[in-house]
Amino acid sequence: MDLHGIEEKPPSQVSTDRIQVYPHPKIQRPPAAPKWRVWLAARFILDLALINAAFMLAYFIRYGLEVGAEIQEANHVPLSDYFGSMVTFSVIFFVVLQFKGFYRLSRTVTLIDELGMIASSAAYAVFAMLALVFLTRPLSISRLMYLYLFPLSFALLSVSRYIARRIRQYRLLRGKGVKNLLVVGATDQATRIMQAIVETPSLGLRLAGYIDNETRFSEWIMPLRYRNGDPVPHLGSLSALPELVTARKIEEIVVALPANMHQTVNEVINLCHELDIEFTLVPDIFELRVNALDLQQLNGVPLIGIKDNRLTGFNYVVKRAIDFSLALVLTILTAIPMLIIAFAIKIESPGPVIFRQTRVGRNGKTFTFYKFRSMVNNADARFNDLLKYNETGGATFKMVKDPRLTRIGGFIRRCSLDELPQIFNILVGQMSFVGPRPGLEREVEKYQEWHYRRLEVTPGLTGLWQVSGRSKLTFDEMVRLDIYYAENWSVALDLKILLRTIPAVLKREGAY
Repeated sequence: MDLHGIEEKPPSQVSTDRIQVYPHPKIQRPPAAPKWRVWLAARFILDLALINAAFMLAYFIRYGLEVGAEIQEANHVPLSDYFGSMVTFSVIFFVVLQFKGFYRLSRTVTLIDELGMIASSAAYAVFAMLALVFLTRPLSISRLMYLYLFPLSFALLSVSRYIARRIRQYRLLRGKGVKNLLVVGATDQATRIMQAIVETPSLGLRLAGYIDNETRFSEWIMPLRYRNGDPVPHLGSLSALPELVTARKIEEIVVALPANMHQTVNEVINLCHELDIEFTLVPDIFELRVNALDLQQLNGVPLIGIKDNRLTGFNYVVKRAIDFSLALVLTILTAIPMLIIAFAIKIESPGPVIFRQTRVGRNGKTFTFYKFRSMVNNADARFNDLLKYNETGGATFKMVKDPRLTRIGGFIRRCSLDELPQIFNILVGQMSFVGPRPGLEREVEKYQEWHYRRLEVTPGLTGLWQVSGRSKLTFDEMVRLDIYYAENWSVALDLKILLRTIPAVLKREGAY
């Protein structure tokens, strides 16, 4: 069996390059726990203060500004009478945040994820208070005031988290709080992990390099490099791990070895325990190509299955209803901008304003795909001449400086405005706002068998891979993200992708 290009060897051929765990001197580091506890306690106090501040602001808006309805003198309630309610609201809000794991989030969690947790916690707390008011029926209590609590508490905590993230990012860019990380393994997953670390400084990780008994990354069509262009180094074989941990002051290890090296994985884990180093294990069951494990248990026995596409039946109807409603609104809002773009395209170069192309959609059905023309007329005639410059290394074609682009075309592509006519594809149900990008027939012909799973979903205007690196991902990585989306779809996931699309478009990274 071949796992990620690493051939499984019979026992007689397995490398004897073993990792010796004992004895190794432990790395002496200053204790970090007390500092971490102080920081966490400060977050607790700040958030509780902000929740109480939101309550007092709601009181001021209702009783001071009298927003909602005029309050008679006899019905005016002093803030001191709300003290018990304020404490109850703060406790409920704080406890819900704790249950949601708000104070135990990993470094990979985005601001949008945090805002979602704050919004849901605020809603739970407000509904709980309204229920308490309804059950106890204190006539002097203003129910309207509690409705003001939701936007106020959400706004204050959201601003706090945004500022905290900016401060953390400022510190990380100056090398403060950054951890040295080493990747063990040269699998596809290892490459994806390292690419994410290199391209996301906000994670607070400094990639020292990778170790493996084979150096396969040098053979890739897209060599892995740091942001300054230097290649990520291969630091030696697996046996060099103990010395590298000490020499490079490694504080975290990602183990991404293939499944046929489980003994080596255990040795690495033992070493991490011995040296008190954080480690993360990347599972490699059946190559996890689709990220689709469905974990269950029966009578205490764990069962592993493969997830199905969730975008069927009622889920499909819900997604289609949302797409149609949103597309109808956007058609009205973007009518004038689309007319201006069409006029600019017509003036710059001859040819049709709208570029029509046959694409492959859901279940392999073809449809006519619409975009604003961003290239010279008859650009397809030069496609074969440019094929050797393809930068995705897969079935799709991407080229940073495509000579066929017009000036207006380059601008609308960088801003993703060339995609606006696809709103009409969404209206008629050929596309969705979120989903895999529709492929060309010549691209689909090159698909491997597992690639066809992306055709189970209605293609989209934006998708998970567009907000996870855009055009800088390889084709296989794009497909994996598309399949993950199909197997984990939810309205919340669609909303998250749409929100993350906005900064991805504004940054113009990978859009060409």
